[in-house]
Amino acid sequence: MTPHAIGPSDAGEFLALCRTVRASLPHDRYRHVLGVARTAERLARRYGVSTHKARVAAMIHDIARMWSTQRLGDYMRRNGLAISAAEQSTPALLHARVGAHIAHGQFGVDDPLMLLAIERHTVAVPGMSDLEKILYIADSIEPSRTFPQRAELEAAASRSLNEGLLACIRSSMEHLTHNGITVAPETQALERELVQRGEA
Repeated sequence: MTPHAIGPSDAGEFLALCRTVRASLPHDRYRHVLGVARTAERLARRYGVSTHKARVAAMIHDIARMWSTQRLGDYMRRNGLAISAAEQSTPALLHARVGAHIAHGQFGVDDPLMLLAIERHTVAVPGMSDLEKILYIADSIEPSRTFPQRAELEAAASRSLNEGLLACIRSSMEHLTHNGITVAPETQALERELVQRGEA
């Protein structure tokens, strides 16, 4: 069985990826991406997940974050990708799926767990792999984030991957509710699932 391609395979290729991402993003967003990559690598090492997969997925995850709504929609339509009702109401969500598509088409990633981690880093859903959880958490707690609860979320993630995931989900739900944005039903379902499993 042929192994799935996981993107840059050596230090030189990874540095080339970093340069490409850096050229695509403003300074502050690139700093965030680096923070996510370092945090994801640390969590991956802590929880026995491939640090290479975590680092590469993290470097690519926001490649389309600064695109306009028009550009995101055009990319989706041009590539035959359906847009969900949630994405229509909150177009910024599209950057995650577009990022996964770019990871495959431009950077040669075809590892399904890496692609799903990129695709799902904005909306937590039941059945996430450990790699998906790591990228979701790292995106929430990387050091350039300055919200008051960041240290608490980081501590939770250090104790348990699922405890960290639940803490990040609840923080996100609180933020979305405060801003009048509907929380995805899938995220609500995962929050209930984690509570039932005793992660609270």
